[in-house]
Amino acid sequence: MQGKSKTTGSIHSSVAPFSLRLAALLLLAFLPHLQSIGETEADHWAFLPPRKSSLPGGINPIDHFAHKRLRQEGLSPSPRAPLHTLIRRLSFDLRGIPPDPAEVDRFRSDTSPEAWSQLVERFLASPHFGERLAQNWLDLARYADTSGYAADRTRNMWVYRDWVINAINTNKPFDQFTIDQIAGDLLPDGGLAEKVATGFHRNAMQAKGNNPRKEEFRIKTVVDRLKTTGRTWLGLTLECAECHDHKHDPISQKEYYQLFAIFNNVPHLGKGYDTHGPKMDFVPQDNSARTTTLEARIATLRKTVPRASSPADAALLGTWENGHVEKDPAKFAPTDDLSITAVLRTREKVADIASKYDWKSKTRSFVFGIGGEANKNSRPGHLFAWISSTNEPWNGAEIHSSIPVNDGMEHHVALVFQAGKSMKLFVDGVEDKAARVIGKIPGRISVSARPLAIGAGYTNSETPNAFHFQGELREVRLYTKALPDPGQVGKTGAEIQKLQSELISLRQKPIKIHVMDELPSPRETHVHVRGNFKDRGERVYPAVPTVLPALPEGQKANRLDFAKWLVQPDHPLTSRVAVNYLWQHFFGSGLVATPADFGAMGEPPSHPGLLDWLAVEFVESGWSRKDLVRLIVNSETYQQSSIQTPKQQEADPANRLLARMSRSRHPAEQIRDNALAVSGLLVHRVGGPPVFPTQPEGLYEETGQNEPANSNFTWKESTGDDRNRKSMYTYWKRMLLHPSLASFDAPSRQVCVANRSVTNTPRQALVTLNDPVFHECAQFFAERIAASHPSSHQRLEYAFRACLSRSPDAEERRMFLTFLAGEDEGAEKWISVAAILLNLDETLTRE
Repeated sequence: MQGKSKTTGSIHSSVAPFSLRLAALLLLAFLPHLQSIGETEADHWAFLPPRKSSLPGGINPIDHFAHKRLRQEGLSPSPRAPLHTLIRRLSFDLRGIPPDPAEVDRFRSDTSPEAWSQLVERFLASPHFGERLAQNWLDLARYADTSGYAADRTRNMWVYRDWVINAINTNKPFDQFTIDQIAGDLLPDGGLAEKVATGFHRNAMQAKGNNPRKEEFRIKTVVDRLKTTGRTWLGLTLECAECHDHKHDPISQKEYYQLFAIFNNVPHLGKGYDTHGPKMDFVPQDNSARTTTLEARIATLRKTVPRASSPADAALLGTWENGHVEKDPAKFAPTDDLSITAVLRTREKVADIASKYDWKSKTRSFVFGIGGEANKNSRPGHLFAWISSTNEPWNGAEIHSSIPVNDGMEHHVALVFQAGKSMKLFVDGVEDKAARVIGKIPGRISVSARPLAIGAGYTNSETPNAFHFQGELREVRLYTKALPDPGQVGKTGAEIQKLQSELISLRQKPIKIHVMDELPSPRETHVHVRGNFKDRGERVYPAVPTVLPALPEGQKANRLDFAKWLVQPDHPLTSRVAVNYLWQHFFGSGLVATPADFGAMGEPPSHPGLLDWLAVEFVESGWSRKDLVRLIVNSETYQQSSIQTPKQQEADPANRLLARMSRSRHPAEQIRDNALAVSGLLVHRVGGPPVFPTQPEGLYEETGQNEPANSNFTWKESTGDDRNRKSMYTYWKRMLLHPSLASFDAPSRQVCVANRSVTNTPRQALVTLNDPVFHECAQFFAERIAASHPSSHQRLEYAFRACLSRSPDAEERRMFLTFLAGEDEGAEKWISVAAILLNLDETLTRE
């Protein structure tokens, strides 16, 4: 025992001095930083209001601050980038796609001083501007088309995505942009759009509703909302105060839960796999312009159909409009032929249009209507007719249509009976060739004593009001002869049917979208001791941290008050954080390199005076995003070359001093979109539900995502234009992101993403070389090249200008022409050329 004790003591005595020395060294190294945090945390630069210094005239403010810092460091700004580089840079930054050759030619040939600023305005006015900047915001908003966690079920969030695009395109002021998303449902004058905007905080992941840990997941959702709000608007790591006081920033645990209380009053519980919380009906309006056009065209065409179906020599027996007919206008002797026309709109399955028979005496002349549940041959919602025989009044011939007319759309319908020969049904002037005739067609129509009934059903039946017409029924007309084939207006009718089909497909049923709402009575909020929601500590009430400006007097700190507080002109963080995120978009890194952490552990701003000047200017401009973009892209700093000199590499490898423009690989979406655009395949339509482009076959099955216990979802590849939509419209599945997007570091968006990681892996090269989409792009690009000019020299020139916005240099021209000069300059060689160009570093890089 003594030996062991001695050995232990010996080890302790020998290690202890080293451990103490190491601890002392670490303490000395970090002491200045720790002292500054402890002594001046409330005076940290980010918690003080920004100040706008006065500047000399005649220079862009950005250039003033950037050049001043470069002079201090003994550096000079880089020269202006070549014109083709500038237009590509601007096009990708503002539209997310490359400029086409014609745009490049116009810009290069415009020698006026306004050429650049006019180009900026054209790109700002593009609907793709909203798409490109929305892409960054959707990372922050953790937008996805699925609920996350293991089940990861589909949900309708795309309406929120479209709201963001539209808000950016219309230059919605950032303060209102903020209020709408955090508390649009609480605005006194808020409408549908404001409620849609609250999808920002419904993007949080949700577990299945009947989960036994549902309260735990509800708490996780509130924590996520607070964390996302902190990173998006405050640039603070609020989540560090969930379990204890923040170790570095002046935010106590109690203050954290006071903020938590602001977001703790949203309804949450759901059932089954339904994502929890409030929802509302939304009728998609993405095709509203087309819908209006179709409706007007159909209405115009319909006016011609009744006239074309009603020849002047037909003896008009009766006309009914606007109500029930009391008298019998159709007391006619048995005739050889009969025609009935009507205009209707209904969603009913069964209804009479015109009839003349007696239920009790079982004598009938005719019935023309919709459906017939008592008749096994009828299909509810489809036209049918029954013509009774004179010899056998309860028998006769039936005809049943194959075309439904109960879709709520207006239809012109017709029954044409030619005694002993034929029965036909027409919908919108076109004969239903698939209609079924059952029974022998009578030679004459039987006579019924019952008066003509229009839309009245079996008024004397054992079930009163049976088969009454519900909806719109007008212009019911009866004729004593078989009308000339309404198909004589076949072209008109066919066009109506075609337009009608398109209109029906556009008029989708309302979908359920996810929005925010407030409980009538606030939930109690307590501090969670050590972050454990089951261990409830002190009760707290909604409030904001004391290190930041106080809420105005009389405000109760609900979500609306909090949102308005965020965008107070004197708020020290919101405008700085917003400006920094926008700067990051254009320069690859923010003026504060840690965009989600402006606190003590974050990076200090590289140009504090510039950040403050821009923040104040942003507020003074009315929170105009487009004005701030203009200021940035019109600066010399933005227009610099990205070529790095040895001196710059040594003094500032990360380009924090802005001596040049930073180079970066395109984001995942732009890599695919660029290939589609260059090949001519890209569909430029903006907005709408998510699409399902080509991906590896069987991927969902291999990963079990098609299983009922998981997503219960099968990827059905889109057809037509939807195959080649912009990548931001791809179905964003959190647990299994589209492989092409995932390969190039697109985030799953399970959480708020302030800046994307950028990796460099062999798989990325395999995607652009072998992925079916990129291979198809190479094929179509090759076809465009071949069709552009007859000679190889001209084709090569076109290929470079289409893909890289420039002509090939001498060495490039020599190599490609040598390759093409073989025995067979066929399509395969041009496909190879196209593939090479689409895979160049220059193609995949934003210079």
